[in-house]
Amino acid sequence: MDVREHGRQGALALALVLITVTAATAACSGSGDAPPERSSPAGGVTPATSAASVPSPPPVTLAEAEKALAGVMGADGVLGAAVPHLEADRRLMREQTRDGQRALTSAAFDGSAEALPPYTWGPSRLLVPRDQRGPLWFAAVVDRKEPSGRVRTAVLTLMRDDGEDWQVSSTSLLDEGVRPPVVATDAEGYATALGEEDATLAISPRLMAPLHATSAEEGERGFAAGLIEAGPHTTGFADEITRRRTDGKTDDCLSYDSIFAASDYPVHALRTADGGALVLYSLIRTTTRTIKITPCGSDIQIPPEARKLTKERFIPKELRTVETQLYVSTVPAKGSGRSAKVIGYLGGLTKVTVA
Repeated sequence: MDVREHGRQGALALALVLITVTAATAACSGSGDAPPERSSPAGGVTPATSAASVPSPPPVTLAEAEKALAGVMGADGVLGAAVPHLEADRRLMREQTRDGQRALTSAAFDGSAEALPPYTWGPSRLLVPRDQRGPLWFAAVVDRKEPSGRVRTAVLTLMRDDGEDWQVSSTSLLDEGVRPPVVATDAEGYATALGEEDATLAISPRLMAPLHATSAEEGERGFAAGLIEAGPHTTGFADEITRRRTDGKTDDCLSYDSIFAASDYPVHALRTADGGALVLYSLIRTTTRTIKITPCGSDIQIPPEARKLTKERFIPKELRTVETQLYVSTVPAKGSGRSAKVIGYLGGLTKVTVA
């Protein structure tokens, strides 16, 4: 085990200990049906006002969020429909994005003259936090219609720094048949943002990404077993990695490895009506294919999905691909006895290195 893996296992072990202690404390303090504690003012969330006080004016109003979303969706429709895309069109589309969304958008343009699919966006449901600090943000649930006519429900996160325009930070597509959870709102329709260290949840928003990462790598053998539901974006990835590693052992030419890690992009969370949370975050997946016998290099081709980001067509010695993955998950309230669940995903290769 290398230093990186040892450090990561230690961090995940600490995360598991913290979650276990939290669950034990909840069990000793009373029934799991007790109302959730008020979240701490962490991760860009200001202290909540008391029930008797007058709510503070939101830094982002519902009207402002609606206008910002309409502007981004309108520009996306105009630029996406432009054929062919001019370099200026692509520059403007990049400028509308940031964080993981920009990584995916830039990679979609790199090495390709093709236009992005022209999506059509339907009515939106805004999820705007009342209390927050900069950079300001809000989320939206919107139906996205593809050119084929297929409709998927998307969850978008928009962010804005001081003096800057609103940009799309992430877009995730809900899994087929999944309905977004009901987000709790106050009398004026504003949501409650939760801090990264929120103690009222079974898993704090900050720990959701690293625990998801270990579930994707190790499946039911990992620290996250029982904490996050099995599914295609968790244990499904682990099964894929195991299968490909096993296939590699029967191939004298190629070895395979794939690891997941929490990204440096923002993590956001909103209180749901059941006392849990809707959490938006991202992972980075790094996959390495290594030639074990030099003469095999001339026979092993670059996988089709990676060819757009490199001019090479064969693996001389090593191929390393980096995938940016944007997620939406639901996390239950502390003491509920339920597991977190990944409900939405959008991802793609954003970097390819050939050596």
